[in-house]
Amino acid sequence: MRFLTRLFAVFLLLLASTKLIAQSTRQLLDSLKLELSNAPTDQERSLVLSDLTWHYVPVSLDTAISFGEENVGLAMSLDDPDILSQAYSDLAYAYMEKGELLGARKNYQEALRIRYKTGDSTKIYGTITNLGSVYQRDFQSDSAMVNYLKALSFFERTGNERNADFVRNNIGVIYLEMRNYPKALEILKEVAEYRKANGEDYLYASTLTNIASIHKNQKNFEKAEETYLEALEIFQNEEDDYYTSTTYNNLATLYNAQGKSDLAISFAEKGLTLAEKVGADYDYALIESNLAKSYHDLKDYRKSRAYYLLALTHFKAQNAEDDVASMYLLMSPVYAALGMPDSSAYYTSAYVDLNKKLTEQEIQQLTTDLEARYQSEQKDAAIARQQLELRTKNFQLYGSLVLAVVLGLVGYLLYSQQKLKNRQLTQEGELKVALAQIETQNKLQEQRMLISRDLHDNIGAQLTFIISAIENLKYFDPIKDTLTHRYESIANFTKQTITELRDTIWAMNSGQITMGQLSARISDYLERAGISTRGINFEFELDKSLDPNFSMVSSEGIQIYRIVQEAIQNALKYAYPSQILVTVSQRNGDFNLSINDDGSGFLETEATAGNGLFNMRKRAEELGGSLQIISAKGQGTQVILSIPDRLA
Repeated sequence: MRFLTRLFAVFLLLLASTKLIAQSTRQLLDSLKLELSNAPTDQERSLVLSDLTWHYVPVSLDTAISFGEENVGLAMSLDDPDILSQAYSDLAYAYMEKGELLGARKNYQEALRIRYKTGDSTKIYGTITNLGSVYQRDFQSDSAMVNYLKALSFFERTGNERNADFVRNNIGVIYLEMRNYPKALEILKEVAEYRKANGEDYLYASTLTNIASIHKNQKNFEKAEETYLEALEIFQNEEDDYYTSTTYNNLATLYNAQGKSDLAISFAEKGLTLAEKVGADYDYALIESNLAKSYHDLKDYRKSRAYYLLALTHFKAQNAEDDVASMYLLMSPVYAALGMPDSSAYYTSAYVDLNKKLTEQEIQQLTTDLEARYQSEQKDAAIARQQLELRTKNFQLYGSLVLAVVLGLVGYLLYSQQKLKNRQLTQEGELKVALAQIETQNKLQEQRMLISRDLHDNIGAQLTFIISAIENLKYFDPIKDTLTHRYESIANFTKQTITELRDTIWAMNSGQITMGQLSARISDYLERAGISTRGINFEFELDKSLDPNFSMVSSEGIQIYRIVQEAIQNALKYAYPSQILVTVSQRNGDFNLSINDDGSGFLETEATAGNGLFNMRKRAEELGGSLQIISAKGQGTQVILSIPDRLA
């Protein structure tokens, strides 16, 4: 199982203090604390807090996070974007090593936002790499690979071989996770040779760990053990408790794979002690799951159950749902062996339900990522246009100054001729700008068409095949009576996914959509909802003063459409209304969308905020507007989207 082994995706150490490398970890931390107490200015205090955050990660993750949060608070009071972006980056690093990936992603994105403004390309692509590491830890390999390849291209182009080495290492780990072992081994051996030749023992050890994992997966256990032990010796010499504990866990995984359960337990217990010491909660849970497997192989099912329950509790605390699902699956045979069939059936059912939920989230995330990539491409094209316009204006300015000097020297006789040349140069510049804009738009349209075609031909075809397969399985006599309702649920979900993919393809192909097209799309959705939901009256009202030919960017249209879908789905699931009314209107140039239902209503302060309410508010923010929810128990609910000056 993938959760039993920790791989090493090392990120960019952009601001590590080289003057401190020669000291031991404890001496280093004591020295930094002394520096902190004597720091004469807030700027110097922030720089020391940054080092403390970084160097406490292998010692105590909770302490590292505490210093990181203190540094972000201090940096916010300083008028220095470089210090603030580094504070966010250091805190994100601590969160990622602790396994709190949501916090890591949020802080890296804040750092990236600031660094885009300051324009430091090396730090921008370093943060892009670190975001790729977060995606990789979250098993989103495609998003991670996109970030890595973008960063690698920059570092190779600028001759930054050290940072390019980090990115190559992480790409090798992705190939390892994808089980492309020959490609992974090829890349990681190249990385290991580079690091060993440059005397980077610590990073060399991390690469050895990944190479050992490849040998283990290829059943070359002797070579895997030899490589793990070489890495372990380096981490121990570096006094790095965190990576020493993860290497102990990797060795336990190796011995479990060989059936050497007693040896696996010995190494896992050592790793457990160190993981608890440094506060590595996620790794602590990984080691517990390894111990549970060891005791299961020894047929000590009671101890196995105890460790699985502990690991399950800790994975839940980390919101590691993939690992929680794995625990459910592995616990089922343990309970069966203990003669507890009801518990075994319970965990099997829990695994099926959670796995279905994760599949739904994965499809939703895929659609969101596609939309995000499209938006990113639009932003990149806009930046390129602005840079081209700026260069053109600068060229014209300097050309005009030179021209003025020449005209003064040559005299009035050459004035008319020079003025004509200047007009020609200006026209050529304008023509180049126009051609560049057209070429950029054509490339964007081609990319939109490629993405939408892939969605339609690949994902759409696969989902249609799933529906067909499920329909056929319904007639399989041995199981059709017991599982028909589950097949129908999966088939309905898949059909809904196809509908949502078609909506996304419609928006991506359109580029620009009119108010009339958006209204027709909403009206069609309400009509389909009325057919599938008996007893509920759906109405749609469009302000007659709205211009049906008013156009907007397709991504804005799909955001508005998704808000309508989410609000109606929430009403159908929780409010049990008899009528739902959707209205689109304008007031003083503002765009207003309202979704009203006469259902049971709710108090937002008592409701548990889920992805639905969060997603609607997030979409409203991205549109530059606001979302207001008015509801009371027994009095229905009104969801209002307002976008200022949208129709002015």
